[in-house]
Amino acid sequence: MRRDLASLQATTFDVIVIGGGISGACIAYDASLRGLSVALIERGDFGAETSAASSKLLHGGIRYLQQARIDKVRESASERAHLQRLAPHLTHWVPFLIPTHPGLRRGRPLLQAGMAAYELLTKTANRRITDPAKRVPAGQYLDRAALAKRAPALVERPDVTGAQVLYESHLHSSERMTLAFIKSAVRHGAAVANYAPATRLLQSGGRLEGVTATDALTGASLDVRGRVLVNAAGPWLADLNDQLTLGALSRPVTGFSRGAHIITRPLLDQFAVALPTARKASTLVDRGGRHIFIIPWRGLSLIGTSDRPHTGGLERIVPDEKDVAGLLADVAAALPSVALTRRDVRHAFAGLYPLTAGDLSPDVYQGSGDFQIIDHGRAGGVEGAVSALGAKYTTARRLGERATDLACAKLGRTGVVSRTTTTPLVGGDIDDLGSFTAEAVARHAPRLDPPAVRHLIRHYGTEADAVVDAATGSPTGLAPLATTRPSLEAEVTFAVDREMAVTLDDVVFRRTGLGTIGHPGDACLRRCATLMADRLGWSADETDRQLRTTAGRFLGGPA
Repeated sequence: MRRDLASLQATTFDVIVIGGGISGACIAYDASLRGLSVALIERGDFGAETSAASSKLLHGGIRYLQQARIDKVRESASERAHLQRLAPHLTHWVPFLIPTHPGLRRGRPLLQAGMAAYELLTKTANRRITDPAKRVPAGQYLDRAALAKRAPALVERPDVTGAQVLYESHLHSSERMTLAFIKSAVRHGAAVANYAPATRLLQSGGRLEGVTATDALTGASLDVRGRVLVNAAGPWLADLNDQLTLGALSRPVTGFSRGAHIITRPLLDQFAVALPTARKASTLVDRGGRHIFIIPWRGLSLIGTSDRPHTGGLERIVPDEKDVAGLLADVAAALPSVALTRRDVRHAFAGLYPLTAGDLSPDVYQGSGDFQIIDHGRAGGVEGAVSALGAKYTTARRLGERATDLACAKLGRTGVVSRTTTTPLVGGDIDDLGSFTAEAVARHAPRLDPPAVRHLIRHYGTEADAVVDAATGSPTGLAPLATTRPSLEAEVTFAVDREMAVTLDDVVFRRTGLGTIGHPGDACLRRCATLMADRLGWSADETDRQLRTTAGRFLGGPA
C-alpha cells in the first residue's frame, strides 16, 4: 500500500469516501468488497483522530441495558462478535470488575439480574464466534473475601460488598484495527490517500461529479471524480458539509465533548474496573453516575474517559492539564489507596465526540450510540451526496454496511449484499489463534524470541512473516527499537513500504505502538527517523523537523 495520488485521478469512481477514521475505513471496505470502485481521501493520517482516542474497548452493549435500549445491546454484541472473527489477532478479553454496594440500586441482586438478562440477549452473538478461544468467557461474582484476594484496593472502601466479573473485548491497538480495514479495502481495489483534504465540490447541474483535494505534503491540487460521495469525516463532517454545500444532518451537531485518557503506572494487574464518578449519566438505572475505566494495557493502566465540553477549534485535539487533573481526581475519589499522582502519568491523549442533544449540559454525559446516514439528495441537498456520522467504534462496521447499502441503491446496484461479517481483514485470516501463534513461535526460532513473535502477531497477524522479511539485508532489522518496547526496526521499513507511513508521527503513534504509552526515548525516535529518511529521502533539516514535531506530541520527555 503505497501513496499514489495519480491513481485517484485515473478513473471515475463509484464511491468517494471522505475520512479515513474507522467509519470511512469500514465504508470503503464494504463498498470495495461489493465490487464498487472506491476512492478514499483523509485530511491527516488514517485513524489518527477520534478513532485513536478511545479506551480501545469493543463494547458488548451492557451500558445500553441501563437505558432499556435492547436493540443497541444486541447490535453491539453482534458487532463485537464479528470483529473477533474478522481480526482475531487484534482483540483479547479483559475481565472487568463492577463493584456492588449495600442497598437495592447498586446491590448484588439487581446487578446480577441485569447480568442474566444481558447474557441471554447476547448468547446468540457469542455462539457465532467460530474459534472457541475467542468467545466471551463466563463471568462470575466475587464476594468481598474473594475480591480482597484478587483486587485488594477495591475492598479498602467499606461500602464495597463484592464485584461482578464481566468480560469485554479490548484492542491492543485501535489504530491498527482501523488500518486493517483500510488495507483490506485496498486489497479489494480501493485507491486511498492520507494527507489529502477535500477542499471543493465538483458538480454539474445540481449533481456532484467529485471533489477537489489538496496534497498536504506538496500543495498540489487533484480532482477525484465519482458518482456517489460519502462524507465520513467524524467531528469535521458538519463543517465539511457546509464548506462543500452538501446539506445538513437530520440531527445537527450541537457541540463537542473532549474525551481524554491517561496512561499511568499499573494499578490493577489482573482486572479492569469500572468506577463511578460525580458526573451524571443519562440512564434509567443509575449505578453511581458516569463511570471511568481503569484497564490493564501493555503493562500499564489506561484510564478514561473524561468528558468535558470542547469550545475551541477542531485542529490538533490534545489533552490539557485540566483533563489530566480531572482523571486523577476521579481515581483518587474512587480508589484513594492507589495514591496516583501526576508523576505517575506516562502519556495522555484526547479526541472529540460530536453531540446532537438539543440542550447541552456540561455535567451530564450526552454521547449518543446512534449513528446517522443522510441521503442529501432526498433531503434537499446535493444529489449523490451522503453523510455518515458514526457513534461508536464497535458499530462502525454496521455503519459501513448501511452506508454502502444506500450508495448501492443510488448506483442501481441493489443486488449485491455485504460480505463484511464473514470476510477476514488483512492479517486476520486465522481460524485458531492459539495454534497459529504457537506455529509462528516455532517457525521464527531462534531468530526471534517468543515475546517478539507474539508482539508481531498481535499487530500484524498473518502479515507477521512479511514484517520479518522486511528485515532482509539489514543486520539490525530484527533488533528492538528501544529496550522498553518490543517494536522492531523492520516494522519501520514495513510501515513506509507497505502501510503508507509518510511522517514520523505515522510510525510512532499509529503503525507501531512506540509512542502510545509514552515517550520511547530520544534514541528510539532518532533511529525511526533515520530509517524513514533513508527510504523517503528526507534531508537532515526535514529529519530534524519530523523529530521536533513528534517530540511535541508527548506530555513530557522520556520516562
